[in-house]
Amino acid sequence: MKACIKCEKQIPQESIFCMHCGAKQEKTQKKSRRTRGNGLGSVYKLPNGKYRAEVTLGYSSEGKRIYTTKSGFTSKKAAIEYLPLLQKGHKEKKGLKFYELFDLWSKKHYNKIGKSKQSSYNTAYKRCEPLYYFNISDISLYDMQEIVDKCPGGYYPKQDIKVLLNKMFTYAIANKDCQTNYATYIELPPLTKSKKTAFNKEEVNNLWKEYQSGYEFAGYPLIMIYTGMRYGEISIIEKENIFLDKKYMIGGIKTEAGIDRRIPIADKIFPIVEKFYNKNRRKLLEMPEKTFYNEFKELMKKINARPELTPHCCRHTFSTNMAERGVQPAIIKEAAGHANYSTTLGYTHIPLESLLEAVNRI
Repeated sequence: MKACIKCEKQIPQESIFCMHCGAKQEKTQKKSRRTRGNGLGSVYKLPNGKYRAEVTLGYSSEGKRIYTTKSGFTSKKAAIEYLPLLQKGHKEKKGLKFYELFDLWSKKHYNKIGKSKQSSYNTAYKRCEPLYYFNISDISLYDMQEIVDKCPGGYYPKQDIKVLLNKMFTYAIANKDCQTNYATYIELPPLTKSKKTAFNKEEVNNLWKEYQSGYEFAGYPLIMIYTGMRYGEISIIEKENIFLDKKYMIGGIKTEAGIDRRIPIADKIFPIVEKFYNKNRRKLLEMPEKTFYNEFKELMKKINARPELTPHCCRHTFSTNMAERGVQPAIIKEAAGHANYSTTLGYTHIPLESLLEAVNRI
């Protein structure tokens, strides 16, 4: 005997239908959705209506996924059928990898350029990490454009990536490692005039309140406001270049005036710098760029700051505060690491009240 699957009354074992309720005793199984196993790849529909096949190759030491793609399929079925070929082709095909090309190119060209330009190229290269293990002959314009489009920031960091890729692939073509330089076709966003501003007194005070209440991250924008450092500068300063006894740091990027300059540590931020210095790490700030920018956005919301404020506005705040307090332009220029006075003037945003006060002294 067995129980009916519907009314649960006892019926003969061989019964196909229940003699009590008439229910059929064979369970119908739902057809399961067909899925591809782990490691077999994925297919995505692109904004242009075509499809892209994508296969994961592995993961970097930082846990980031490394993958290879093939785009341009007119149907999902065609992209799915190509997945095994994409996976097999990458394993079997030998060629120069992207990271190998960068090593070759940089060793040949870095001795011809300054540290500032090297720093720009190194930052651009880090943003190309998804391409590191690609054969350069397999990298498409879509792959390059995707790297540029996902890069945080505006026109200039994206331009740095395009310039780097263009130089690398020009070098590869000259050495017959590939045939086409798709980097020349990368599209950049329109260049708009920067509308940077400075933190006002209330916003700076709110930053201090957050830091003093235990929000440790608030210490970084405060350091930048009182030193004039960019994110790119504070993120590379090593502890060996911080001299607490003499209250200054050595750092800086970009211009000759800015590189390896003395950065004084104001008394107000000395306890913050000292606290970060005493942590068990190699640099003053050890945080991925994306994490820093996300944390900064959250902090700005927390202090109800104006939405247009960016990390670079900390630098503008430094120059503005110095000018408001009557510091000589030559000193501001030296402290900020500007190459000329015109740049320094572009970083000062004096409130109307202060301008009126100044002209009324005449």
